[in-house]
Amino acid sequence: MIKNTIIFIFLCFNFSFFCYSQQKEIDSIETVLSKIKIDSLYFKEVGQVAKQFRRGNVDVYNYFSKKYLSLSKLMPDSEEKADAIRERGIYYTNTNQLDSAKFYCNKALKVYQAINDEYGVCITRNSLAIIYNSKGDYVNAISNFKGVISYLETKGDKMKPSVLNTKMNIGGLYGDMEDHKTANQYFLDVYNDSMTKRDSSLLSSICINLCVNYKKLNELDKAIAFGLEAENIEKRPRSLANLYQSLASAYDKNKEFKKSYAYYLKELTIREKLKDSLGIYTTKHNIAYLLLDLREYDQAEHYFLSSNEFFIKHNELNRIKQSYLGLSDINIAKKNYKKALDYYKNSIKVKDTLLSEEKQKAITDLEVKYETEKTRREKDIAEKQLQISTLESSKNRNLFIGSSIIAALILVSALIYYSRFKAKKQAEIVTLELKETQKRLALEKQYKDSELKALKAQMNPHFIFNALNSIQDYIVLNQKHLASDYLGKFADLIRNYLHFSDTGFISIPEEVHNLKLYLELEKLRFEDALDYQVTIDDKANSEAIKIPTMLIQPYVENALKHGLLHKKDNRQLSVSVTKPSENIIQCIVEDNGIGREKSKTINQKRQYQHKSFALKATTERLDLLNYGKERKIGVEILDLKSANEATGTKVILNIPIVNK
Repeated sequence: MIKNTIIFIFLCFNFSFFCYSQQKEIDSIETVLSKIKIDSLYFKEVGQVAKQFRRGNVDVYNYFSKKYLSLSKLMPDSEEKADAIRERGIYYTNTNQLDSAKFYCNKALKVYQAINDEYGVCITRNSLAIIYNSKGDYVNAISNFKGVISYLETKGDKMKPSVLNTKMNIGGLYGDMEDHKTANQYFLDVYNDSMTKRDSSLLSSICINLCVNYKKLNELDKAIAFGLEAENIEKRPRSLANLYQSLASAYDKNKEFKKSYAYYLKELTIREKLKDSLGIYTTKHNIAYLLLDLREYDQAEHYFLSSNEFFIKHNELNRIKQSYLGLSDINIAKKNYKKALDYYKNSIKVKDTLLSEEKQKAITDLEVKYETEKTRREKDIAEKQLQISTLESSKNRNLFIGSSIIAALILVSALIYYSRFKAKKQAEIVTLELKETQKRLALEKQYKDSELKALKAQMNPHFIFNALNSIQDYIVLNQKHLASDYLGKFADLIRNYLHFSDTGFISIPEEVHNLKLYLELEKLRFEDALDYQVTIDDKANSEAIKIPTMLIQPYVENALKHGLLHKKDNRQLSVSVTKPSENIIQCIVEDNGIGREKSKTINQKRQYQHKSFALKATTERLDLLNYGKERKIGVEILDLKSANEATGTKVILNIPIVNK
């Protein structure tokens, strides 16, 4: 316990020191700046400091870019104000807050345009192009890049390198839009420029782009020619690996399999040196397909299986599907028809999952389009109604001119009264809407608090400290393999809890996986004197069936702490998940512990009573999950007895199925 406390204090100290060091850096810069009088020079120095930290400490950059923007309001020069606004936009771009970045850059652009600062407009358009590219809005990105080129080309050869790089960016965007012919026009324009021939780095980059683009146009000879030209001058490892991949793919499509295989091996060597996991297994996957074409079935199967483990772990569904199809083809060729059929069935399952995800995405896109169109129609109707109202008002005004002064006064009085009455009613409606919003927000906050309590309950300190102590014992006893295995399981469990705590719902297989991890860790706490069984029937074992996250584990924890912990031997725990009907998932947690009554008696004798925080948090969360629902989650706790003696506890959870 003392060791754990020391570790905790050490971690807290390190975190405090990190925060302190950041603040110390800010304070030291502020000390230097304080020697400068607060005027235009001070403003420019703050701006320079902010720009120095663009690629450095994010927190320091945030502090000084915000200060730069605040000081700009005191400066009379519009150009300086625009620069400060744009700098804030760059901060939001670097931190991937793209909507905020777009807002500030557009604001800076308007200021530059108002003062006719062409250079300011140019650099701001470049910033906007980067933002639009990150958002996937290629049309606006291209439009802004073209604006940048229009300005740079007026400045002669000194800006030529920037023009060439921007054209290459535009070509890349057209490639992303699958308009490869237009992309080629930009790439060839850069390639044919005399300045490109003198810049090996630029020449290599444009040759790689042309290689990729010609391959997509299925002009393989040209793709290979540009790839080989790039190979002679490219020195950067990552770029060289990407080039080898493009050349291997081009040779493969050109039926030159041996050359393709050689380049894939070159690519694999570089990926391994770079420790690029995704690149390594993607290359192995490509090699497997190539070996399949070469009828090297055993080697192809080896590469498929080795890459498959990685893709399954990282949920790369498309590649998993392709691997299963490839393995099916291999086993057909080897006349292992049963394995071939199994792999083919697996590929169909993955395909169905992909189609389900694509269908859900299509539905979401249609809903967004519908809502957008609905909003547009409502806006058009409102504008037409406003026009009608304006015309009617004009007509009435012309009629009132011929009326008497007394009638006009009466009408004005009536209008004033009506306006006040309408304003009063509107205020009442707004007040009611505000109250409803406050209620909804309060309920949402309560729900989030409940989610947080449930997460805290799952990650209780006793469990974490027990796990860490076990790992420490393994290390002290030099049982490195056991320590590594146990630490891996503990890390997986904590990562899963943190990941799924924010998702709201979890599939049955994922929930069962987490329960097994948790029980494996808790088993060590019981010194292996715990037998547990987790079963799930075929009907319930589906990724499509979702239940609320962190729902079953607290009941399992309760069974361990209050039922089985007080028992010396023959500790039995079973968890079963079934689907008794189309709309219900039933989970039963049963133990052969000492029973609730005896556990309560033991806890009352303790100096400090144990509070079932996990169960209490889960109960509160169940109330919120059931709030306003027609089908509610049901919980039934039964005391098991034999000959009037407690033989354990049984918890039955009936959970309505949620398809997400």
